[in-house]
Amino acid sequence: MASDVVILPDGRRLSWHEFGDPDGSPVVYTAGTPVSGLGGGCYDEKTRAAGLRWISPDKPGYGRSDYHGERSLIGWGDDLGVLAGHLGLGQFALAGESGGAPFTLAAARQLAGRVSAVALIAAGGPIGPAERAGMKPRIRIMKWLARNAPALNVVPVAAMRRAVATPARRERIMDREMAATPGAAHAGLRIELEAVADALRQGPRATVQELALITRPWPFPLSEVSTPVHLWHGARDRNAPIAYARSLARKLPDATLHVSESSGHDVGLDRSGEVISVLASYVR
Repeated sequence: MASDVVILPDGRRLSWHEFGDPDGSPVVYTAGTPVSGLGGGCYDEKTRAAGLRWISPDKPGYGRSDYHGERSLIGWGDDLGVLAGHLGLGQFALAGESGGAPFTLAAARQLAGRVSAVALIAAGGPIGPAERAGMKPRIRIMKWLARNAPALNVVPVAAMRRAVATPARRERIMDREMAATPGAAHAGLRIELEAVADALRQGPRATVQELALITRPWPFPLSEVSTPVHLWHGARDRNAPIAYARSLARKLPDATLHVSESSGHDVGLDRSGEVISVLASYVR
C-alpha cells in the first residue's frame, strides 16, 4: 500500500491510499460511511490481478484528510479533480461504496469528460418511506436524525468510535463477526474495522456531517449523470434495502443493476471479482 497527501486550493490536506497495480489503469474509489480510504484495501488482491490502480482517498475529516465545514456532495468532485491532476490521470473510472456512492455520482457528473465508467456498491442515499422495508432499526433512526436533527447523530457515532477505539476492542468485534460470517470474508472485515477506526479518529463530526449530506435530497439531478453506471446490490441488504437500488437505477440515464440474491450490505466482498472485471473492461 502507498499513501500520500496533496494540498487543495483552499489549503486543506487531502490524503489518499493506493492499492492494486501501481502501473495499472486508474480507478478512484470512495469508501462508505464512516470508512477511511484504508477500506480500499479490501479490493487490493483483485485489482492487482486485473491490472487496476485502485486510488482510495480519505474523505474530509477522515484519516489524514482535513475536516471541511463547508463540505458538499458536489465539492467532492472538485477535490477528486485536483487529486487526478496531481497524479497525472487522464481518463479514469470511479467506484463508490455505501455512503460513498452519492459522492461518486456527484463526481461523475462534475468530471463527466474524464470518467469512463462508474461502479456503485451497496449504494446508500435519501431512501424514501416506500424503500425502507427491512431496514435495520438502528440505521432507520440514524437516517431520520440525519434528515431532521443531524446534530443528535453525534451520540451513536461517538459510541461507534468508542467501540473501535483500541486494537483490543476491534479484536472483540472481529471475534463476534467471525462466528457469524464465512472465513473468506474475515480479511475484508478486519480491513474495514481498521478503516472505520481510522475514519473516526478525528472525532464524530465528519460522519455526522456526511450522514446529513447523503440522506437529504441531493443538489443535482440524476439525469445529468451521463456516464455508464453499474450498480451492485445485495437482495438481503438491511442498511440500504434493494428497493432503493432499483429506484436509483431507474433514474440514471445509463444504468445496469447487478443483484446478488445471497448478499447483504457486504455485496462488495461477495462480488468483488465481478465488480473489478466490469471496471477493467472500461478502462483498458
